[in-house]
Amino acid sequence: MRRERAFQGLQCTECHTTYPKGEILQKCPKCNGLLDTIINPEILSEISKDNLGPTPSMWKYQAFLPVDEKDRIVSAGEGDTPLRKLRSFYGNVWVKDETKNPTGTFKDRGASLAVTALSSSGVKEIILSSEGNAGCSFALYSHIADLACRVFLPQQVNPAKVELSQKLGAKITLVDGTIADAGRRTEALAKSEGSYNASTFVTPYRHDGKGTMALEICEQLDWRVPDYVVYPVGGGVGLVGMWKMFSILEKIGWVKTRPRFVAVQPTGCAPVVKAYQSKRDDVDEWKNPQTIAFGLRIPKPLAGKWILRCLRESDGIAMSVTDEEIRKSMGQALKDEGLLLEPSSAATIAALHHLYREKMIDRSAEVVLIATGSGLKTLEQF
Repeated sequence: MRRERAFQGLQCTECHTTYPKGEILQKCPKCNGLLDTIINPEILSEISKDNLGPTPSMWKYQAFLPVDEKDRIVSAGEGDTPLRKLRSFYGNVWVKDETKNPTGTFKDRGASLAVTALSSSGVKEIILSSEGNAGCSFALYSHIADLACRVFLPQQVNPAKVELSQKLGAKITLVDGTIADAGRRTEALAKSEGSYNASTFVTPYRHDGKGTMALEICEQLDWRVPDYVVYPVGGGVGLVGMWKMFSILEKIGWVKTRPRFVAVQPTGCAPVVKAYQSKRDDVDEWKNPQTIAFGLRIPKPLAGKWILRCLRESDGIAMSVTDEEIRKSMGQALKDEGLLLEPSSAATIAALHHLYREKMIDRSAEVVLIATGSGLKTLEQF
């Protein structure tokens, strides 16, 4: 007997209008709000965590994802990344090592899911804005699925990310200014020619893919939830996706609690930190963003309200770290742990020093840092 799928459709996070599965949507057609996928926990509660299957990728959690049984999964073996205990901290600290993904970044999770959902719906071409890593990821999965892919990047981008995206078949356009300018260019083009815009939160099919990190963390800890998850916030896709999956796991009884999130940004571009600490409901655009952590150089995250809501629900912490601290943490991670991290990833290690030194968390707490991307594509910044 075929079990009903937990994926029920889409819902706007602003006006709460729902849409059926199968419609090719970006933002809400009614109010232009961001869409979330509807995943029914009651259906998931019928599944046993002991019967997830041996699939060595994030797709072992396919039941939690917004796809149908008939969909062709577009995968390169993303997910199933190590959860490593860090030796250089006197505490119970783990790192979720997303550098082991196919293009060296957790963006592969979101791209795999998005390309699977979109190609199954009949989309033939996607365009997106990116700071670099997402461009590489979508180039790879679009290539596998035979989709055309165009990526708009800010001029100040890591050269290796441009080259890799091109080698994987994407058409690259460099745009003056920040990723916000690239995003405006992408959105205008999508409207004028009818292309599908797969940019961060413009499409509803990326955050659930990154949410599989939460599922893996819990399984790797024998279904124990860490006290804290430290996450570097750029567009916030991973934070939103993980909080959603932690919440689903609690609802279906696989775990008993949820973690507190620590949102980390560089001092040269910290719009989420500023809004959270000011008790704002939305994020203002950060003027003249300057940081070596290009992946976190997002002056106004599209999902600002959503990110802040998740942080507050988790009783979270928001903090900023300097570029100097990030560089130092890159060196520490390489020497002490053998981790080659890009600046965005190393921001979590810099934050952990603050969290301990300022007694914001106890050293007995169990902490998971999300290492979002490899330093192999940012060698010029070491």
